[in-house]
Amino acid sequence: MLTLLEEAAKAANIETRVVALSREPWGTGQPGETPFAARKPEKVINGLLNDRLARARKILTDNGKAEYDLHAKGICSDVRILVERLVEDTLLNDVVRRFRRDVHTKNKIGGLAKIKPEDCQIVDELMTKYSRYEHSQPNEAPVPLPEPDDIAADLTRLQTWLKEFSERKIPQPL
Repeated sequence: MLTLLEEAAKAANIETRVVALSREPWGTGQPGETPFAARKPEKVINGLLNDRLARARKILTDNGKAEYDLHAKGICSDVRILVERLVEDTLLNDVVRRFRRDVHTKNKIGGLAKIKPEDCQIVDELMTKYSRYEHSQPNEAPVPLPEPDDIAADLTRLQTWLKEFSERKIPQPL
């Protein structure tokens, strides 16, 4: 529904601001943080790096691996969602999007020409890596959650890729 409302507002040239309303133990309608899916990727990466990962790192140091894993699993899940959003919004230039009825090609489809094999490779690598933590693990060979430095390196890599891809010029036809 949010996507449809945003599309209608955009078509009517109305600027939007998304505010989350949540149900808390004390009642419904508590304004809160903008939904993860509605934030700009740069802000999501910065929030994961500077806030959530920093807190998880402190928890690992102060409380140990068991408590860290609870936070790391949530971060890994959000990294996977972030990569999915980067595919829709950045790589595919918002031409196609889940939960949207139509495909937007006008003034957008040419942006697909920016895609290089290396872009697909980074998406594949990170989707594969962070999808592991969404599925149950075999008892014989569980995949351990990544350490904070590993997650930070992946987020920094995504940050660098996003900046480079966003600044990349669309190749001109021959």
